[in-house]
Amino acid sequence: MHLLVTAAWAPELERFRELLGLLGAEPRQDVVLEPMGIGLTDAGVGLTRCIMARRPTHVLALGTAGASARSGLAIGDVVVGQSVRLVEPAVVEGRAALPYATEAAFDSDMVDAVFSAGARPCAIANTLGVTTDEALAAKLAVIAPVEHLEAYAVARACHVLGVPSTIVLGIANFVGARGRDEWKANHVEASAKAAEVAFKALAALGV
Repeated sequence: MHLLVTAAWAPELERFRELLGLLGAEPRQDVVLEPMGIGLTDAGVGLTRCIMARRPTHVLALGTAGASARSGLAIGDVVVGQSVRLVEPAVVEGRAALPYATEAAFDSDMVDAVFSAGARPCAIANTLGVTTDEALAAKLAVIAPVEHLEAYAVARACHVLGVPSTIVLGIANFVGARGRDEWKANHVEASAKAAEVAFKALAALGV
């Protein structure tokens, strides 16, 4: 296996890099770490570029996410994406339609490996922006318990390029009006917890 570990931005890869022992050391040949970009568009373009340049056999994305208030998740929990749906509020409210693919699944074997390391499998809603309205947050919670900004880009790019993938996310906030402040307070620790679970899953992944 040749594994590409990616995240929206470099700080979300730092703990995984530490665990690999890569700081100040020669890079491993079977694992490469590279950020893909923040947001749906930059992540899709960036991950495609990474895959074309690195030619991985598998992709493992890391990051942080928001959880719905009724998800049963707590800040600091770690989830692994089983599936992801691209969500646009006007569509959710019946005022618009998306005439293209909006759902994608992650690789079940990779999901099982990360589940065995302690992550909770779940569906993910990929929004274009951070949801700050409580009423909208309640509507999105019906679709998926977790909100993230890049998960669909990961699933879609990897599907098109034929590379198995999944995403491991630390819960940093609850979706809604207080979410951005909670994320600022918790994202470093949540990101580290996601990295630790992902690192624990490497043996089950065959790395």
